[in-house]
Amino acid sequence: MGSAALLRLLQRQAAAAGGDGESLYLTPAALAAGTAAAAAAGREWQSFRAAAEQLPGGAALRQSDTGLALFREGGRGLAVIPPFPIPDDIAGPEPLPGWDPSPLAQLMAADYTVGVILLRLGRYLTAVFEGERPAVSKTDTRYVKGKHHAGGTSQLRFQRIREGQARKLYDETCRAAQTRFAPYADRLDYLLLGGDKQTLNAFGKVCPLVRQYQAQGKLLNRRLNIRNPKHDTLTQIAGMLRQSRVWSVE
Repeated sequence: MGSAALLRLLQRQAAAAGGDGESLYLTPAALAAGTAAAAAAGREWQSFRAAAEQLPGGAALRQSDTGLALFREGGRGLAVIPPFPIPDDIAGPEPLPGWDPSPLAQLMAADYTVGVILLRLGRYLTAVFEGERPAVSKTDTRYVKGKHHAGGTSQLRFQRIREGQARKLYDETCRAAQTRFAPYADRLDYLLLGGDKQTLNAFGKVCPLVRQYQAQGKLLNRRLNIRNPKHDTLTQIAGMLRQSRVWSVE
């Protein structure tokens, strides 16, 4: 859900709750440490989180690397995985009174500098966004053979050629990203990847830049769902940077 739509939803829910209910913001570190159990209403919050985790896709709530924003009135409410990590200065182990979206709004309004690498076999896009503005970008293509259904030595030869072509694509993408990211290296807040999971896994193993940002804790786990990485998708990517995942507990 986009940031504007999410904040409108929370404001409507806050008005409907009339000041009742509570909000709880957990940093990634607090979530990993299970700090919710130590909150003032720990047992009730645990029950609420357990209900959210039973919803489709709710298992992601246990593994969020950006923390959680939780809003409830009794056993009902919203569980939100924000697009960027919740910092210590807007979160705390104790619940806030009412449905308070202001810390989340503060997070959404921050102008992060974000590196983006989108990759599919045959095409890539790399860019740096300052807030929602693409400051620099590059897209290009490199041919990679498609699937081959024959067997025997023909299949093995085809596979070697295909793997070689894919590796050249990975190397070229990594070099393009290094060049585009270099002027922003000291202030790049996060790195986001997008594309086919298997391709990204292979790319991450051979691109030093990805491993560098991963070691620095700047590589976020979520993936941008862009089917065709090209220059025309930059506007779409800008909107996706601030999207949150939301679960409604009834």
